[in-house]
Amino acid sequence: MYPITDCIISYDSTRAIVVMKRNDKEYFVKMYGLESYKLTFEERIGGEESDYIKMKEVEQNSKGDKYAFVYFNDGKWMLRNFGKVKRTDEEIKQNELDINQLVGIDDWTMANQDFPDPYIVCCFVTDEKVFIGFFHNFTLTHYHFIYDIEKREVVGEIVQTKMDCNKKNFPYKSFYNEDLNEIYLFYR
Repeated sequence: MYPITDCIISYDSTRAIVVMKRNDKEYFVKMYGLESYKLTFEERIGGEESDYIKMKEVEQNSKGDKYAFVYFNDGKWMLRNFGKVKRTDEEIKQNELDINQLVGIDDWTMANQDFPDPYIVCCFVTDEKVFIGFFHNFTLTHYHFIYDIEKREVVGEIVQTKMDCNKKNFPYKSFYNEDLNEIYLFYR
């Protein structure tokens, strides 16, 4: 058993979802049934010799039936979304979003070794749309956009803002306020 770095209960109260860190090269997302206590879902993040993974938490939609997480792998950011059904490695790979490629940026960002933070956050704004915000510290530029996980496309535009800060800043958490239709993004 590896250390748990995050744990949530699904909003439909059927699953516990945990993030586990084996080492700097490999993480796992596991889902357990709350009635049976049995493992119902598992996916590995990384695991190759060349990987350097930073991952923090899993987000869920308001129904508690769709999940997403963003992670950092040696300068590349990825979004992975999933449901409650196990997938093959090929299905995972086809579904994963390469954010660097989407935005057209390099892989020169270096995450801080002392923090688990991947310099990227996400949150659901609807049951199919996910807000993604990240900090490209090589150019001191913040990016954010909304991504439709069903249509597999960006909604609106990709916003980029040059920050007046240092390379040690990064987004820490994002929240969606349904009542005001606003997204809050907090930086370190």
